[in-house]
Amino acid sequence: MSEVLKTERLVLRPQAARDADAIVAGLSNFEVAKWLPLVPYPYTPAGAAEWLAQLPDAPHAGKAIFTIELPGTGMIGTVSIAAELGYWLAQPHWGRGYMTEAAQALLRWYFAQPECADEVLSSADADNAGSRSVQRKLGFVETIRETRFSKSLNAQYEWVGTALTRAAFEERFR
Repeated sequence: MSEVLKTERLVLRPQAARDADAIVAGLSNFEVAKWLPLVPYPYTPAGAAEWLAQLPDAPHAGKAIFTIELPGTGMIGTVSIAAELGYWLAQPHWGRGYMTEAAQALLRWYFAQPECADEVLSSADADNAGSRSVQRKLGFVETIRETRFSKSLNAQYEWVGTALTRAAFEERFR
């Protein structure tokens, strides 16, 4: 089964091997990678191949990883959920509302799955204003702050954990 989600401006589809070059290009930009503490920098084609090889065959409520496509442009980022919302977006597409739009579509899909959790977690670097804004717009609330280690920065950073309940999401986006 190939799940495809469409929003007003975007197409979200399961990530595939054909995305490798765009993944490497997006994550090789330090301005993107520095906000992703589990992503090594510089990002390599071997890293993309390893990432793509471990993906599930099809999205399901346990784990769903979607490529974000901007029609006419191609892949501009990734949005994923596995009881935790994660994402990144290529820098030229920041500040246009694409990630909020993509994440809202994915959360709507996720909460419609009968086996999904009633709460989704997310997180961001405390200094990542863009990511924190996406989470606030979606209704996530801060639950914890702690110091963690970032591979991309090769340094400690302040991590902010957030949570969103199904009820809060449904109330916000009726």
